[in-house]
Amino acid sequence: MKNKGITKLGFVAGAVAISMMMSPVSLAESYPETKMKVAHALPETYVWSEQVDKWFFSELERRSDGKITSQIFWNGSLVGPKQVFDAVGSGAVPAGADAQGYYPATLPLNTMPNSLLGTLTFGSSKQASILTREVFEKFPEVREEWKALGVWPLYFNAVPNFRVACTEPVATVDDLKGKKIRQFSAYHPKVWEAVDAVGVTVLPAEIYEGLQRGRLDCVFYTYSAILSQKMHEQAKYVSKASFGAGATWPIVVNYDMFFNQWPESMRKLFIEVAQEAEQRSVEVAEAEETKAQKTLEELGVTLVEFPAEEQKKLAEKLPDFIDIWVEQQKGTDRYDVAQRIGDYVKKRSTELN
Repeated sequence: MKNKGITKLGFVAGAVAISMMMSPVSLAESYPETKMKVAHALPETYVWSEQVDKWFFSELERRSDGKITSQIFWNGSLVGPKQVFDAVGSGAVPAGADAQGYYPATLPLNTMPNSLLGTLTFGSSKQASILTREVFEKFPEVREEWKALGVWPLYFNAVPNFRVACTEPVATVDDLKGKKIRQFSAYHPKVWEAVDAVGVTVLPAEIYEGLQRGRLDCVFYTYSAILSQKMHEQAKYVSKASFGAGATWPIVVNYDMFFNQWPESMRKLFIEVAQEAEQRSVEVAEAEETKAQKTLEELGVTLVEFPAEEQKKLAEKLPDFIDIWVEQQKGTDRYDVAQRIGDYVKKRSTELN
């Protein structure tokens, strides 16, 4: 059944690729009455939750003239983090959102843009968004991983440069020594080892308490996330040191439902709105960072300057994480495609700089 769905659409390279071949969806289209539960692993207060994911589902309702409605269960309240994709793939939940970096065993190729977030691999949210989409569309092995899980990603959220908000100022690379800093991927330990810091794995909902109780000295996030999650209340010094951007949680739907059960008009609508949401994610990321930085200053948070020579020193200390990611695929049937993906990302990154 799954292969039949792909064949019917000409073996799509990705959701956005389909949308470019189809005409805009009209409100006059006929859609089945659909009520969707959405298992969202992240908090509602995140900028992308508020201004991208909420917008996506509200636009579906608006453009379907109220026939497609959704109820979003935020912060793992329906299905916990690291379980969302399995729940959607099994059909227990029709749609969801989670960070692909939490699924290294089942999405080893797809974890790269999310897992390498904050490793100075991607220079901006726009660059990360373009590369994530292009890798998804150009490498069938990447798409096959999603299909094997029984899910299909509609769009990915772009994330701007990560920073550290700490209980003490971080103005130099040496200031990071010994600090207990939040991490969320298998690659971040190498970031913190490179600067003699200590990585601590903490889920998003536990970060504030971790800072409060001293389990963490620093949180590792964007300006807007630091602000929206009120992390600055505990970590009052936000360093301007940049650790790079990335692409994180996609909105996913059940594969069989999307390709084999929904009418073409409904797929077209989802694809059209998803394409706009992905672009919106980049625009929101960039605009909100500027706004959040200003708001943090107004709230009395100290934004600590990180001189250009220190930023250069940071870049020199960190290893090449694309090479590390490729090397970790050695000995598997993914090694060849990982090499090709790594070469592609490096080449395109240079072109996009």
